[in-house]
Amino acid sequence: MNDIVKQFNIELQRQIEGSLPEEHIYNLGYPSENLLSAGLLNLPIELKASRLVNKSNADYRNNHPFELSEIKDLPMAINNPIVVFKSTKLNDNSNIILTELKDKNGNNFVVAIRHFKSPNGNKVNLEVNDIRSVYPKDRVAEIMNWLKSGNKLVRWLDKEKALSFVSTQSP
Repeated sequence: MNDIVKQFNIELQRQIEGSLPEEHIYNLGYPSENLLSAGLLNLPIELKASRLVNKSNADYRNNHPFELSEIKDLPMAINNPIVVFKSTKLNDNSNIILTELKDKNGNNFVVAIRHFKSPNGNKVNLEVNDIRSVYPKDRVAEIMNWLKSGNKLVRWLDKEKALSFVSTQSP
């Protein structure tokens, strides 16, 4: 995992400096036992550099801007989550991962990952855990409600990290 984190950070720095190709795809390794027990498939975790630029941009429609440097060590944060939730969106099989990474305002980053399989007929048969979104979650009340839902949304939980997260949130 250390090699993957190191490589991710090198590539992230290149993206920050503008020397990473726009079509680059980050390799974040394979899911940890925690993520596998939450329902992720044992497939590579990938993130498109273009998606990262889009999600971090202040002009993005959901307005969760962040500095790319704030997601340093992302592969480690994903594989050692606070909690993994089932997506609240209907017919969306994504896993929502609450990480310990924080933005400059102290908001924890969440990562949405979904299984992706290339359509039949493509020249390359691709099957990965695709990161669909990365952003700092500033509406903590939603996370608290997700936690209260118990087994309805919670797929995996680190009790110690979750208690620490809850105890540091303002009412």
